[in-house]
Amino acid sequence: LSPELEDFMHKMKAAAQSLTAFINNMLNVSRIENDKLTLKLHEEQWPEIVKTAIGDLSLRARTRGVELITEVAPNLPTVGADRVGAYEVLCNLIDNAIKYSGGSGKKVTIKAVVNSEGLVETTVQDHGNGIPTAVLPSLFEKFYRSHRSRNQVGGTGLGLYLSKSIVEAHGGEIWVRSKEGEGSTFGFTMVPYTKLAEEQKNGDNNDISRGAHGWIKNHSLYR
Repeated sequence: LSPELEDFMHKMKAAAQSLTAFINNMLNVSRIENDKLTLKLHEEQWPEIVKTAIGDLSLRARTRGVELITEVAPNLPTVGADRVGAYEVLCNLIDNAIKYSGGSGKKVTIKAVVNSEGLVETTVQDHGNGIPTAVLPSLFEKFYRSHRSRNQVGGTGLGLYLSKSIVEAHGGEIWVRSKEGEGSTFGFTMVPYTKLAEEQKNGDNNDISRGAHGWIKNHSLYR
């Protein structure tokens, strides 16, 4: 292929990936509202999930001139995670960081560490225009889009709402820190598998299974 055609094909593939993400978000929000979204938590290696998400979004980042930087601490504990759900959270946050980075030459940094509470904490930091303080409390609401950015950046306003639902269903928390002109950092926590295993032993449920609205009893889990 000629360089021009190859560039076109890359952009077309990135656009197709973006459309697929939109559709998946719409479907999962519908599942949440109908209490049909069930997360089955397995013992997972968190660096592998992070690596997969970054690999799948690398083309989209390149087409926008954004460099993805990964800083994953060594010897992270395994986490109790629904692999598909956790992957979707990472993709939503990284994709947003790419879109709001503001053009060529920008960097997005993805970090994963064990925080002071013993939880696996992942942050996604961009260096874009940042978010006004007045907007921050509404960011995780369904369909919310800031009036300052919705005309410049495409989106459904569902990614952060969905991510919050999935993270909380895992027993974690999600947050954002931002300052106008300096970019934004979104972060969330995942519970180490050993801690989830203790919850399992002390409860009346033989398997670890959660829904968007809390624990679901008597669901099978295939490890």
